[in-house]
Amino acid sequence: MSHHFDYPTDETLDISDAYCFAGPGDLHGPRTVFGMNTSPFGAPTWNAAGYYELKVDTDGDYVEDITFRATFPIGSDGTQYVQVEQLTGAAATDRTASGTVITPPNAPVGEVVECSNGIKLFAGQRLDPFRNYIPYPVTTTNCLAAGTFPDFPSLGPAHNDFANTAVRSYVLEVPVAITGRRRVHFWASTAYFDTGHNTWVQTQRAGKPDMTTFFGFALGSAKVADYNSTAPTIDLVGRPRHPATDPASGIWGQVRDNIAAVVEAGGTYDNRPHKFPTARAYGAWAADALLPNVIAFTPGTVALWDPWFDIQNGKGIIEDIASNIIKMIVNQDFSSGLEPGPVLDYFPYLSPPPAS
Repeated sequence: MSHHFDYPTDETLDISDAYCFAGPGDLHGPRTVFGMNTSPFGAPTWNAAGYYELKVDTDGDYVEDITFRATFPIGSDGTQYVQVEQLTGAAATDRTASGTVITPPNAPVGEVVECSNGIKLFAGQRLDPFRNYIPYPVTTTNCLAAGTFPDFPSLGPAHNDFANTAVRSYVLEVPVAITGRRRVHFWASTAYFDTGHNTWVQTQRAGKPDMTTFFGFALGSAKVADYNSTAPTIDLVGRPRHPATDPASGIWGQVRDNIAAVVEAGGTYDNRPHKFPTARAYGAWAADALLPNVIAFTPGTVALWDPWFDIQNGKGIIEDIASNIIKMIVNQDFSSGLEPGPVLDYFPYLSPPPAS
């Protein structure tokens, strides 16, 4: 997702990234890695009262068929553990439902855990794999709100503002017997129980990068979309029958119209390879590429997310996703020039956190 620092009320429930890519296959077929990173300010513990959810849609309707719900209970000696429940069918959409616990008792935080059905788990602090130069997303967000075009060259030289920072990662590696071999949709969410209203409240929803950063902040008088408390099925509500010409509403309408204003200001809507006759037509194409806000992936294939080049298959942890989403906003090729940080070639793939 790569929207750091957008839930300051409780950073333990702030998702900074969601990712999905192929793990090493085995004799039974492909394995898929699903994960989220949280706590970009480096919170020392997980939220013991929160839900951390990895959601998988296996039949293409953008409704989760499997939810892997992680909780982090604290034992009588003060030690925090991780427990993961697997919920399927209707229970996957219901935060009041119970699932099958797949972790062993008192599963440790910060270690690789072998779970039921061949699933691997890691939940602990890791090096933040995301890379970006903060003036780029700040400028992009302001341009989307104001309908202006960014001047990226004036902001350099770029450096990685997330180098040597830590996040808390919840990562699963799941065999194909559970996901199936067909294309899946994946997203992550966090939630807490509101005792005053006796209900669970979803605080974050994460899929494609920077969607909340670019389209979910209230800047000035701009009307902003509510991604975090909603489900992917809401993302296309408001898309008109003729998306390139008709008025639109909802999350889809905001994404189309905000992007259209940027490419209108920059005169880039008719740039190749995505050459459109009007800015609104380009905005409609971009909105259709970015929504619903989920990560699509075919198990066993190579992950790469670069929709400006018409590639959307998973999202890895070394891709320059910050640059790839900006391409969609401005309709021209763009790169931050930043190199990826170190990663592991084995589970959990993210590197250990900085020593400091």
